[in-house]
Amino acid sequence: MITTVAIMTEIAVPRRALASAARALAHAGRWQDATALLDAAPAEDPLLALTFAQVAVDADWFAGTASAPDRLANATRLAPSLDDAGRWDLTFTGLRHEYRAMLSQRGPAAALLRRAADLALTAPDEVRRGWAEMYQGLISDNLLDSPTTAPPHYEAALQAGAADPLLAREALRHLGGHDHDNGDDEAALVRWRRATELGAAAGNVPGTLSQQLLLAVLARAAGNEAGAVALAAEIARWADAIGAADLTAQATAFLNGTDPTAPPQSTPPPPATMTDGATNGEVLPERATAEPAPTTPAAESSTSSGRASTVAGAGGFIASGRAASPVVAEGSSPSGRAATARGAEGFTAAGRAATGAGTQRTAAPDVAATTVPAAHTNVRATKPAEVVAVPVVSFMTAPLATTPRQ
Repeated sequence: MITTVAIMTEIAVPRRALASAARALAHAGRWQDATALLDAAPAEDPLLALTFAQVAVDADWFAGTASAPDRLANATRLAPSLDDAGRWDLTFTGLRHEYRAMLSQRGPAAALLRRAADLALTAPDEVRRGWAEMYQGLISDNLLDSPTTAPPHYEAALQAGAADPLLAREALRHLGGHDHDNGDDEAALVRWRRATELGAAAGNVPGTLSQQLLLAVLARAAGNEAGAVALAAEIARWADAIGAADLTAQATAFLNGTDPTAPPQSTPPPPATMTDGATNGEVLPERATAEPAPTTPAAESSTSSGRASTVAGAGGFIASGRAASPVVAEGSSPSGRAATARGAEGFTAAGRAATGAGTQRTAAPDVAATTVPAAHTNVRATKPAEVVAVPVVSFMTAPLATTPRQ
């Protein structure tokens, strides 16, 4: 008689593949799954501790959690065992976290800008340098109220983004925000559509939803209120389904007449309500509270120079409004100026997000033993652990096919 037994199988997986898988899950809005995967791996592995910090920053941005400080502290404790690229990634992850915090609580932004500039100078490769350029633009736009100095940084990030679609998405999001602020919605539409495609191709679910909200903004501005409302309603429904509370709230506010790309009010608008099943949440990390649109959204007024606000891109805000509460992406509104965005780390960047993990200095094998419960099978003994061949690809390229953050 064959006895059915429950067994636990240990599978040796290259730690870089495990880290890449966890980041891919986070970009897909599956933060709990990413956390569970990393929890099953060795707790003292420095590369996986770094990955845990990166995942936590993304989750805090979109899901409203608050786990990044502890994860960053643990990764910092283990940082001596990382190589130079890994320590750069950890420093950049800390910068993203502090940027997000400053979107709602102003701090020494000039010092943060200097840190981003230092990261650009010490970046071990062109893509990482591009992410540091991206954040110099976001900080200038959203924290220092210096919109004219931001676009050159976004252009530099876009050039580096040729090797990283997530970075290109962040740059396009914020450059499009500046187009929108300047009254050139045709140019904004081209950039925002492309940014949406890049985010979708990379499997960046929350970032793609936050980017689509900008397309709803342009639809409303063009007089297509029915189309804008239909799109925003679906964004709110999808965001609620994946637990992106901030993005749900932002889309709901848009349905109630708020322009996420407009300057913030001194007094926040009343909470929005949903009638089709979506739930209310907190203000999106990437966007700031904005001024409600006029009764006829299509007739939105603008200044002589174009739109009088700014977009927040990755990592934090939406397209143009100015600072308010951090949002779903890692930057801020599309143009980078204070709103909420999510990506790389505003719309994020930050879009979220963000940098790859470095290799370890130690000579330990590049595998992590992950224990997983096997299904009940008709076996008499446990098979020896097997090494699963998983392609190892840079965090900022292939597996995500590009995007926050944040």
